[in-house]
Amino acid sequence: MAKKRISRKELVKGPDEFITLTGKVILWARNNTKPLFIGICAILALIILLSGYRVYNNRRGQAAAVLLSQTLGAYQEAQSREEDPDKAFAVVKQDFNRLLNEYGRQPAGRAGRIIFAHAALSGHSADEAIALYRKALMDFGRDSSMLNILRNGLASALLQKGDRAAAIEEFRKIADGNSTLLKDAALFHLGYLYSAAGEAEKSRKAYQQLGTDFPNSIYAGIAKERASG
Repeated sequence: MAKKRISRKELVKGPDEFITLTGKVILWARNNTKPLFIGICAILALIILLSGYRVYNNRRGQAAAVLLSQTLGAYQEAQSREEDPDKAFAVVKQDFNRLLNEYGRQPAGRAGRIIFAHAALSGHSADEAIALYRKALMDFGRDSSMLNILRNGLASALLQKGDRAAAIEEFRKIADGNSTLLKDAALFHLGYLYSAAGEAEKSRKAYQQLGTDFPNSIYAGIAKERASG
């Protein structure tokens, strides 16, 4: 079947899809000038709002860092002045709470939460320390360099409260993890806690692992004696 030839005249008259679509857009814009203008203004307003939020957020970050620095200075001064760590903690507790309440989502606020947890532990405020360490684990749980530090602090706070079973669970997580940071200390605590709980075999294994895996640890000598005894 012969293919029908299209004349140049017919080709020129034929609708070009791109030109037709463009024409429709222009026609719509002419008939909808006000809505189009409002839409553009809305987009520009959103851009300005986001830019302003970044500036605002940056200012909050700076304010949080300043407050953290001031609070740390006050805490160090209180520690040097007060022999009782409970009193030193009481001096700055309100400042730490302000930091977390106002800037808890800022990097300085999250870092301050860890320091606050350590201060609470030192000040024998076990329940407060436990809550702070658990929140800090939510903030830094994926950071391998921080994970064992936070778990060790949480385990210590649980021990301070008298919850040995929960403390064993946290020390066990450190001992079973990939990081070697504080693992020797965790194994030493496990050896002691298992022994206190009457689980002699678990205690011996913890001490034995400590002596084998960390021969240069400050706990190694005692661990080897207890593992063999």
